[in-house]
Amino acid sequence: MNYLGEPHVFSATQLVGAYLGKLRDIASVELKQPISDVVIAVPGWYTEIQRRAVFDAARIANLNPLRIINDTTAIALGYGITKSDLPPPESPRHVVFVDIGHSNYSVAVVAFSQGQFQVKSTAYDRHFGGRDLDYALVQHFASEFKDKYKIDVLSNPKAVFRLAAQAERLKKVLSANAEAPLSVESLMNDMDVSSKLSREQFEALPPVSDVLQRVTAPLQDALQAAGLSPEDIFAVELVGGSTRVPAIKDRIQAFFRKPLSTTLNQDEAVARGATFACAMLSPVFKVRDFAMHDIVHYPVNVEWERSPDDPDEDTELTVFDRGNSIPSTKVLSFYRSSPFELEARYSQDASLPGSVNPWVGKVTVKGVTPAADGSAANVKIKTRVNQNGLVSFEGAYTLEEGQDTMEVDGEVKKKLVKRELQYIATTTGLDYTILENLREIESALHASDKLIADTEVCGFRIIFFLSDHLYIFRIGKMRLKNMCTTCGAK
Repeated sequence: MNYLGEPHVFSATQLVGAYLGKLRDIASVELKQPISDVVIAVPGWYTEIQRRAVFDAARIANLNPLRIINDTTAIALGYGITKSDLPPPESPRHVVFVDIGHSNYSVAVVAFSQGQFQVKSTAYDRHFGGRDLDYALVQHFASEFKDKYKIDVLSNPKAVFRLAAQAERLKKVLSANAEAPLSVESLMNDMDVSSKLSREQFEALPPVSDVLQRVTAPLQDALQAAGLSPEDIFAVELVGGSTRVPAIKDRIQAFFRKPLSTTLNQDEAVARGATFACAMLSPVFKVRDFAMHDIVHYPVNVEWERSPDDPDEDTELTVFDRGNSIPSTKVLSFYRSSPFELEARYSQDASLPGSVNPWVGKVTVKGVTPAADGSAANVKIKTRVNQNGLVSFEGAYTLEEGQDTMEVDGEVKKKLVKRELQYIATTTGLDYTILENLREIESALHASDKLIADTEVCGFRIIFFLSDHLYIFRIGKMRLKNMCTTCGAK
């Protein structure tokens, strides 16, 4: 991309880091204090590589990410933490959260009880949202204007952008009215255009009707995964701007056969929940104790090469299945006489978003030797999925017979001694040295942007280089800044 008149190559992680840095600056101005610790909400369908990329982006922006929280989990926290009438754990209250935004559709079934909640299941349509309805309107009016005004809107990107803005406005008006007008001045070729559309006509548009037919599928998937029926649901909470569309609300209500609730702020529910999560992790704020229990969204397999001592040994195991509660730690047991490796990867590639790499991580266990009697040693490997949904290998050891003895059921046995093994764990996150380099680059770019912003007055500035010094004239105040481009001295 072009930055300050020169070509630069930035990774997606760097761009997200720059975006988070801008949000950090905005928040710092509003709060009148520096920002460091943050909780970031992400779609629940984010994979390992996407979650670690968000962590890396936050660190590039000089932020300390305390937690990555799923968006529907944040919504549930904001809903439940203020409730004082929750039932005991034996009879939890099941609430469904339906979040439909600009481009994503999420459903979560959550069981609430006193002081806690448990996510029972989730379901998603990653390509469903308000933008699909907006684009359907753009196509409809582009076709109409081609016949009516003899202009091809879709051939002009600027015209498409302007029409899309008015189409989104018309969609919002139709959420509260039976009919809405559309008018765009100088849309294309200095042509002013206008039209109107009724809600009935809008819902009958083929692209819109196709989208509406997909409303119930995530609802069915979520209830089926939770083992519940619509009759078991206490309330259905709507979140996200697109849940205001009457046709979408009608289909959700028809599925659950009960009134829908909008007790949460539909535009800020995720941010408010993440704020509660951040306050719970802060030593400054005192927040009511409220435990969150999330789940694994994609099953994780561990794979290895078969031991030469055991030709019948399996070579893979599902360690964390879909719906497994998190955080969760499991200890895997192997019999080996020499060093070996394990790889973790998602087992269902088809369920992953786009072309995301299913590879999660790898561990190489060193220093493995046969037991004292010459048999294969019993090697234990600890693997964990933490509250951020990240999988890691966190230890390797063997249990060997020691010198001390103990009596078990009248039989004297030697006590087992734990011997730690060296191991190397690899993840999809950025290497520390690369991360530090990207952080320095972002800091330099941020300082450069701030310098330019500080020198702008009345929209005019003159910048020139002389030798190793940068001179900036500020028109209006006639102020001269002189900075050495080598050492930064003024």
